[in-house]
Amino acid sequence: MTCNPYLRIARGAALSLVIASVVLFGFTTSQADAAGKNKKNQREVVKAINGGGPALSQLKYNLTVTSFDGTEIAVTIYQPTLKQGQPAPLLMYSHGWGGSRSTDLSEADSLTKTARKAWDSGYFVLTFDQRGFGDSGGQANSQDPAIEGRDVQTLLDFAEGIMSPHLAYFKGDPLVGGIGLSYGGGFQLIGSSIDPRFDALVPAMTWHDLPYSLSPERVPKTLWLSLLSGLARENQAPWVTQAYAESLTGTTSEEGVRRLASNGLKAYCKPDGLGVPKVDALFIQGVNDTLFNLNEANWNYECLRNAGNDAYLLVTKGGHILPAFQDGSDGGTTNYGGFFNDVQCGDTRYTIADLSYTFLNGKLRKLKRNISIPRVCLTQKRSQGVISDEVPKGGLMQYFSSGNLLVGPPSVDVILNLLRKLNPATQAEVLSRLSADTVSLLTKALIGLVTIEPERVAILLTELVETQPPALLAELGTAPRFVPLYQASSDQILAGIPLANFNIEGETTLDPRVFVGLGVMRLGQLSPKLLHDQILPMRGTGARQTELIGISTQLRSGDQIGLMLYGFHPQYTLGFSRIPSAVDLTGTVQLPLH
Repeated sequence: MTCNPYLRIARGAALSLVIASVVLFGFTTSQADAAGKNKKNQREVVKAINGGGPALSQLKYNLTVTSFDGTEIAVTIYQPTLKQGQPAPLLMYSHGWGGSRSTDLSEADSLTKTARKAWDSGYFVLTFDQRGFGDSGGQANSQDPAIEGRDVQTLLDFAEGIMSPHLAYFKGDPLVGGIGLSYGGGFQLIGSSIDPRFDALVPAMTWHDLPYSLSPERVPKTLWLSLLSGLARENQAPWVTQAYAESLTGTTSEEGVRRLASNGLKAYCKPDGLGVPKVDALFIQGVNDTLFNLNEANWNYECLRNAGNDAYLLVTKGGHILPAFQDGSDGGTTNYGGFFNDVQCGDTRYTIADLSYTFLNGKLRKLKRNISIPRVCLTQKRSQGVISDEVPKGGLMQYFSSGNLLVGPPSVDVILNLLRKLNPATQAEVLSRLSADTVSLLTKALIGLVTIEPERVAILLTELVETQPPALLAELGTAPRFVPLYQASSDQILAGIPLANFNIEGETTLDPRVFVGLGVMRLGQLSPKLLHDQILPMRGTGARQTELIGISTQLRSGDQIGLMLYGFHPQYTLGFSRIPSAVDLTGTVQLPLH
């Protein structure tokens, strides 16, 4: 059975979505019966742990915990095998957006393997369905500290209450760790920001600043927003749905930005370090991740480390990949929503599961101040990775000038030519998704009976984005302008965050938007390729300094690096300049070459 790649992302990098549940205490369909059963389940768990004597056997319990506002949060508690007098740390594990908790720890992904190893090695493990998903009640608010954050606090209170005879403590506080990917990384960062009981985290492929993640420069990532909203349309809070609806206009509201801005570590990262959680962390990020990019992981890393925490960062392949739009290859095979299971850092090879467990065990059981793993590792292929004390920023400075670049929506001809090259069955399927008026207009235009006015193009694009799969939308991309910056004279590595100084000239009143990335023209190839599919919008005119999206790739002698400039890009399908115009970019780019 083929697994939907969107759901792989939601599940948190699980390679299988089949959940084989061994339920010791099941749920009933009747709400009243379920409530009574749950109380009994909780009593049984408390009895098993509290009344289990000086030693415990490996068991598992499914139950619900009532949160601060009455919402029921579904959890699975994994009780470890313990010897007499042996304390056990607690590891909390949760899922991605639209997913559900692991109820048997049998999945093959790296983080579930980490949780399983922890349980088998004498840890309590608590997995939970986050508010709005799985068997939990309520609606998702994108990790609001006052809502999802309090859910996490409630779960910690509950765990302390039932595990206290066997829970490990240090200086009066329980030893607590967290793991999870994407939305499962978000709960860790928000939870540790409002609750000091967390000691060690492994957030994988998660965000720093949701406004930047979803709408950099207030230009919405249309495809990702459509996907995420579709995964949780019935489970998300009304304000989240409203924010998505507003994004379809090609912009974002002040209220939506304000609420999202509070739901990430950036809200707690003050220059004086006050408010930054006192917690150690191993961040894992995919360089191909077009939802939460390398820069966000580095900002999280810098935030914690600058505040005196012990932080580490592994940059590998994979991440949130748009199926049928990104191939995700570029130096190695990736899986949708996942990452390499094994990586090379310098001269040492690691598996993600072992690296994560080594970090957690060093912090929660051995109480080590520092762990003997690379501080920062940027992998290029399974056999190569750069280690350093920080993510390299800037480097070799190169000057550039773009010349005149047209920005705006793709022309009517691009849309019509796309439809013309589809086979009849596919064309009919595409048209069946559209409104009757749009079908009539396109049909007449295809046979030359009418001419579509330029102002009508934005309306057509909006409807296409709402109805068509990413594979089709990818074809709407306009050819980029490739501006050469540097040609390798020997084998090199390009890894880190490029720094750019841009001056954008154009008609300010037209609000021009240009989409910028780094590309490589490999020796012997006829066209450049956008590195890791990473693209960043630049909105408006004037001078600015910016971090381009981080990269990690190998260069061979003769390979050419350059800017990739787009006037329209499918990742930001509705974020284009509404009125076509011309811009001219000049400035410098600093390349992190090794």
